[in-house]
Amino acid sequence: MNKQRRGFLGLLERYINGSASSEEKEVMDVWYNALDKDTPKEKSTEARQELESKIWEQIQAKKQSERQETIVLDSKWWNMPFLKLASAASVLFVLGFLYFFSDSRKSTDKFTNITSGELALLSRLSNSGSSKQVIRLADGSHVTLNAGATLYYPKNFDTDKRVVYLEGDGYFDIRKNPSKPFLVYTAGIVTKVLGTSFTINSSGKSGNVEVAVITGRVIVEKADGSSTDFSKTTGVLLTPNKKVTFLHASDQYITGLVDKPVLVDHAAEFQKPDAFVFEEALLSTVVDKLEKAYGVEIEIENRSILNCPITADLSDESMFVKLEIINALLGTKSDVKETSVVLSGGECPPFKSSVN
Repeated sequence: MNKQRRGFLGLLERYINGSASSEEKEVMDVWYNALDKDTPKEKSTEARQELESKIWEQIQAKKQSERQETIVLDSKWWNMPFLKLASAASVLFVLGFLYFFSDSRKSTDKFTNITSGELALLSRLSNSGSSKQVIRLADGSHVTLNAGATLYYPKNFDTDKRVVYLEGDGYFDIRKNPSKPFLVYTAGIVTKVLGTSFTINSSGKSGNVEVAVITGRVIVEKADGSSTDFSKTTGVLLTPNKKVTFLHASDQYITGLVDKPVLVDHAAEFQKPDAFVFEEALLSTVVDKLEKAYGVEIEIENRSILNCPITADLSDESMFVKLEIINALLGTKSDVKETSVVLSGGECPPFKSSVN
């Protein structure tokens, strides 16, 4: 009798006689619940056939050397109600589930709020290619997985929340639903959203996790003890063009700005051809417009330059290039300080008389 079969029968016997550990009992409960719910249909036909073929090949390989060997269970076992539900096909599925369960235990080391058995019941998409892969979830949200990333997700979401699990890097475009928060668990943290787009990077060797928001608002916090209540959080609230990196070694959040800030959702007025064309405009006016357009606070340390005139066409430039042009005009210096920009130094350019 092979090791896998002996292990299963041993576990089954411990479950029946009540000597199974709490973890073993939990696993068996999950398996039998899965049988009742016909869980295999949630797996692709190809995946199920491949798994069943592998298991069946192992069984057949032993037939020649074990022709006289049969699995004999005491007749009183078969009189037990839950065993009447388990036909030969059911046993084959349970053995297959053992394969899925043992394969998924490695992944659950990164997810503190879900058991191995529960994770095995979720659908799984792994991007083993070199290009990005997009998946559409049941609620209409879209997730783009980078190469090497894996997403665990349910076929249908719960009534009060939407929960998925990510390994690696991915981009999320989440369908807005205030009554059903969307939660992404990855590498010890959870990102909570109502409806937004953001990226998560967790594939680095350091184990650190970076979350960057493109649109909307998200909360990033440690997965331990997290809640779907957005009013109660010990984490970091992120708005568009902001990011946070969670350092596992020091248990610390480091906030900052994304590398390429984009115009925020409500900034349609700033997309006009002449939206960033300035003619003798006060620096304070220019800065105010940039803050509204990108949702980024810009602090001016030298208050004496607030009324300096700015004449420039900044239309086709990124936010940081716009700031560099201002630096060139006024002699200022711009530095990113957490989630804001600080302009320091500088002076107004010499006054140019209009008299010939």
